[in-house]
Amino acid sequence: MAVIKPQGFDAAFGSPSSNYKGALLCGPNWELLNRLKNQAVKNFSSGHPDGEVVRLSDTDLAADTGRLLEELQSISMFGADKLVLVDAASSTIHKACIGAISVGWSGCLLLVTAGDLKKSSPLRKEFEASPDLAITICFDQSVGELLEFAASFMSGLGVTIDREAIELVVDAVGGNAALLQSELVKLASYAGDDSSLSVSDVSEIVAGNEAASMEGLIDAVFAGRPDAAVQAITTLQQQGQQPASALIALTNHCALLVEMAAAMESGRRPDAIVKEWRPPIFFKRHNAIAGQLRLCGLPQLLIAAERLRIANSEVRRKPLINWPIAERFVISAASSFRRAG
Repeated sequence: MAVIKPQGFDAAFGSPSSNYKGALLCGPNWELLNRLKNQAVKNFSSGHPDGEVVRLSDTDLAADTGRLLEELQSISMFGADKLVLVDAASSTIHKACIGAISVGWSGCLLLVTAGDLKKSSPLRKEFEASPDLAITICFDQSVGELLEFAASFMSGLGVTIDREAIELVVDAVGGNAALLQSELVKLASYAGDDSSLSVSDVSEIVAGNEAASMEGLIDAVFAGRPDAAVQAITTLQQQGQQPASALIALTNHCALLVEMAAAMESGRRPDAIVKEWRPPIFFKRHNAIAGQLRLCGLPQLLIAAERLRIANSEVRRKPLINWPIAERFVISAASSFRRAG
């Protein structure tokens, strides 16, 4: 077993021929955990264009706990490398992972994500006992540390910023130091001739960024782009948004598309429907929504609406894994629209 710091995870875990055939991402910082997972998938796909990425949810493994071992020991459809992703959200899934590790596999990567596991956790102990498995623990940074970093960073850029404005930025990024630095650089570009930023300046900028990110999620899902959808929902999480807010926005947009798609049954063109819709649609959104109507048929939209209802219910019932539930939905929905098109 090796403990890998978050900043070294990319370099240590990325290929079946590397030192580790599996890794466990755990800890209280879900944003960092998801970011490392998404980066691992991106790195694997870039390094192995013919490779296969298999995502197993808690629902998949709860129905068949032996499926994980079958995936790890089976050869990819084209004989290429394989990355298996597991969200270990329950003790049943933990047992499936432990069982697979006890048997072993080769020529395949396993990446398990879990919450804040105690040192006594059987799953954590199983990873610690294996020499070819790694663990990365994603700790939260204190608010005080982030505030101190932000003040020092902006001072280094020559920008004067109110303390309350710094607190607003730190709150918006949800404790993500890497995103905080990126957002501070963007904010610095908005500083006026006097190189200063007030609370009202930052509030307006942050609100605009959040609205753009929510539109990005909606467009990615209903344009059938799973990778972009995952990136968009990760950005919303980094901004401190709640998964319920993202699902509600998707629900409202899906309801709009259902009404528009029903109107198309009479033979009307998507662009005409969008242009003439009441209340009016913001003109800059016309092309995106018309494109979604061409791709997403009424039957697929009705299925998505039902899945959204279920996802909203699950998020309320399972607050500890609400972001993984939301992410699972956007991947499924975006993939279904891609196939429909």
